[in-house]
Amino acid sequence: MEPLGRAHLRGYSDAYYRPARGGMVVVGDVAMDEVSALVERHFGAWTGSPPEPRDFEVRPATRERRITVAHRPGSVQSEIRVGHVGAAHSDPDFFPLMVLNMLFGGTFTSRLNLNLRERNGYTYGVRSRFAFRSRPGPFQISTAVAADVTADAVREIVSELERLLDGGPDEEEVAAARDFAAGVFPLRLETASQVAARVTEQVIYGLADDYHDTYRERVRAVSVDEAAAAGRRHIRPDEIQIVVVGDAEAVGSRLEGLDLGPVEVEKP
Repeated sequence: MEPLGRAHLRGYSDAYYRPARGGMVVVGDVAMDEVSALVERHFGAWTGSPPEPRDFEVRPATRERRITVAHRPGSVQSEIRVGHVGAAHSDPDFFPLMVLNMLFGGTFTSRLNLNLRERNGYTYGVRSRFAFRSRPGPFQISTAVAADVTADAVREIVSELERLLDGGPDEEEVAAARDFAAGVFPLRLETASQVAARVTEQVIYGLADDYHDTYRERVRAVSVDEAAAAGRRHIRPDEIQIVVVGDAEAVGSRLEGLDLGPVEVEKP
């Protein structure tokens, strides 16, 4: 395979970095005519269209639960990633999933963190997140642990995931997650840069004009039943892909003993 070089980057930018179908977001104490003049001065000669976007469907490479170990000889620590294809930003379950993820692995007091960090001392921190994109992005759990507790940490992650879906969240958890999400939202709109980011998000994902005006109201409206149902629709423990970067000789046999699926070792 030919190595990536300057010509490749230049060819890509010439083809795809074109202004048609693009836009610009400006936030600040400026007038429209001033902005228009600046845009014309600096970008007026920039022309062309990128290739038509291709329509595609996000499909997982496999639905078989499996463990992949990227062998890193001598590593005393393991990086763990667990997940599968998640949901798009436009999904009707966006707000219930966001609240559910907050209580599962999105905050310091989440179920995952209380288990792996506080109760077992396996890690300094563990997080889960849905990457909501224009098409379904990944649902992912991530953490780093010592090599000798790698299998234990994987076991607890999967167990917490199954408990979440089997028993669902409780009212106290959901209420705390709702309050946190609604409470921190204004902090995302404090600066001009943050406002620009939110407006850009609104444009890219085709969100309603009142999306940010009603954001906290919609967060606070999420019920326990809605959060539980959204989790069952979008989280599939039997399809998760478990990736461990670490010393395969130290962690491989114990991972196999979990009986979570086939264990494949990839060596450099």
